[in-house]
Amino acid sequence: MIEANRGFIKKRRDGSEIVNYNDDDFPAYIYYGYVFKGCTWERVPHYHDDIEFLSVTSGEMDYVVNGFNIHLKKGDTIFVNSTNIHYAVAPEEGVSRYVVAVLHPKIICSSPAVEEKAVKPIITDKSVPFVHFEAGDFDAPALQKLLRDMENDAKENEFLITKYFFEIWDILMHRFTDAYRLHIQGMAETDNYNSKLKAMMFFIDENYNEHISLTDIAGSGGVSQSLCNQIFNKFTEKSPIEYLMYYRSRKIADLLEVTDLSMTEIADLTGFSGASYMAETFKKYFNMSPREFRKAQKTR
Repeated sequence: MIEANRGFIKKRRDGSEIVNYNDDDFPAYIYYGYVFKGCTWERVPHYHDDIEFLSVTSGEMDYVVNGFNIHLKKGDTIFVNSTNIHYAVAPEEGVSRYVVAVLHPKIICSSPAVEEKAVKPIITDKSVPFVHFEAGDFDAPALQKLLRDMENDAKENEFLITKYFFEIWDILMHRFTDAYRLHIQGMAETDNYNSKLKAMMFFIDENYNEHISLTDIAGSGGVSQSLCNQIFNKFTEKSPIEYLMYYRSRKIADLLEVTDLSMTEIADLTGFSGASYMAETFKKYFNMSPREFRKAQKTR
């Protein structure tokens, strides 16, 4: 049986992810992972300067990028472009397994010419926040094989990672055509909302332990309450207040894992009026009480 709550997506105060690179001196995170209902890394909106490839090896799952839901089946791979907000959605039942590679584009910027002609045109293209390689597409099997080979053979070898990354990038470059841009036209219109959401996510991180309202959250993004609700629902599938409560619950989980603070102390630090309300909210998102969660972490 898979144990829940084994990992967290760590984020900076502006909502961007602190990528847990395999080696602190080389910006690549390559991992064979899984997702299921109730795990702590599901439905956590985040973004990073790195690009990301996720390829499903068994089961099915959804991936949400800038509010667009992409259904992924076995053999499918998704590319998420730099700085776009995204998160994984587990299947209703069972487990989805995948190989994921989060790679900083500078790895393949071997010269100014390569950076200007092959890398920047893709990572700065706001019209293409993601590319979905479906299992039946002619290039999908080769892409998944490269990602699996990278995970199996190269994740501790910087030269091989770079070699595979160049080969993967070559496949990706062939998707960046005018025809593909037209295929997903209209997505660029979400970029303005993307920046407003990032501002509101930053405000929540700065103030989650205070009494904050929908008015406060909307004001931090310079939008009306109605538009604030629309943006959060589109990008995160949560209302602003639901996002706030989920964010607070994740902070509770962090404190339960690394401190011996009492429930009352944790409630006070995370913006709750009392320990019982905190416990009720936490259980809604983690399917266990804070005390049960702390006990589970100590017995891992």
